[in-house]
Amino acid sequence: MNKLVLLVILISNSVFAQDTYTINGHFPNFPKSSFELTGYEGFKEKVLLTTNSDSAGRFTLTYPADYVGFAQLAMNGAYSNLLFLNKENYSLFWEDLTKREGLQVSGSHEYDAFIHGMKTFQKAEAKLAGWHYLLPLYEKDSLKKYQITSELEIANNLFPNYVKSLPENVWVRQYLLTKGLIEQMPMSVKTYTWRAPQHVTEFMAIDFTALMHSGLLKQTIEGYTYLVERFPLEEVTPLLNQAIDKVIVALKDEPSIQQEVAQHWFTFLESHSLFDAAEYLALKMLNDKSCILDKKSTNLFEQYRKMANGKIAPNIDLDVEGSTVKDLKSIAAQYKLVVFGASWCPTCKEDYSKLKEKYASLKANKDVEIVYIAIDTDKDAFEAYYGDAPFITFCDGKGWKSQAVKDYHIFATPSYFLLDKELNILEKIKTIEHLESWLASK
Repeated sequence: MNKLVLLVILISNSVFAQDTYTINGHFPNFPKSSFELTGYEGFKEKVLLTTNSDSAGRFTLTYPADYVGFAQLAMNGAYSNLLFLNKENYSLFWEDLTKREGLQVSGSHEYDAFIHGMKTFQKAEAKLAGWHYLLPLYEKDSLKKYQITSELEIANNLFPNYVKSLPENVWVRQYLLTKGLIEQMPMSVKTYTWRAPQHVTEFMAIDFTALMHSGLLKQTIEGYTYLVERFPLEEVTPLLNQAIDKVIVALKDEPSIQQEVAQHWFTFLESHSLFDAAEYLALKMLNDKSCILDKKSTNLFEQYRKMANGKIAPNIDLDVEGSTVKDLKSIAAQYKLVVFGASWCPTCKEDYSKLKEKYASLKANKDVEIVYIAIDTDKDAFEAYYGDAPFITFCDGKGWKSQAVKDYHIFATPSYFLLDKELNILEKIKTIEHLESWLASK
């Protein structure tokens, strides 16, 4: 009977996976200290665990099996170490705090793979720099040039080959692939331009579902965008669209992170004037019925779809008591700058002062009329703050529920739209300086 019970227990342990795993630490120089383990959820850093060490500097952290990724262990809010969590029970020992390399990690294949990987990366990049320096010196010596080119190839493949050699169930495999790419792309833009096409293949090989807890998502998409925008003009948009498809589809089962990544990438693409790719991303998010968008995301992307350059902006009813201007279209000016702001918005206040200062010059030299739509709900506050405006101001007291706010898909203040006489959208203005620069180019 006892044998049967033991057999059942063994079978149960083999069938049901562990829910938690432990990190046992011993830091003799940190007795009675606080320890905090932080990780990532998309772009956001979050606290995973906290604990305290005993009088001997011993402590235990128990982390959940469903957190697979990068983490940092901070002691007393200062000293910190990198850890990689992937269903491993392991131990840490660190005695001499002056020696970072003195940290001893036992029982973690993930940590060992990371340390070996970073050493391989540094060795490879150092060799690459050396051979790259020598290559032009032997441009006329075909034999030497061939030998150096061969060494360059070996050095270039050293790190990728190490990463590929790691088992696929080792999470650090994806971390190293991505971290290496982030580190290499700026150098490839500046120096090793021949290596840039290789990075496109590496980016497309990333498992973005595995990066949710890496803290690398932002750097990866920004770095790739920087890289690709240096490619021949006709290749830029297709390469970005291909990357957008890869990332958005990979994150479909994590809608909150998918939105976070899409919002940031969209704004980043716009700030780099990569409007075709920004439009592609906006339409992909809007047209994909599996994408669950919050109000901010919807307005962000709809503003691009419906309020893109070249589209006709909605007319705005400005028919208020005492005003001779009935609506936006009836304003007879070469340019119409529509501004959405509020008296309670700090940035709006700064920009409002600049608008008042620049208005006379803009009106006289470029025939610009400013229409300021205040998203205020307190009309007394509106009158008190905007009463001295030299340009047209309007407030219906409905705040974010104002019809103009809805029509223009406003999700943040201040927001600017530069229109022509017929309300064609000429430019989505970022700042007053951007407005002046745009007008100066015409």
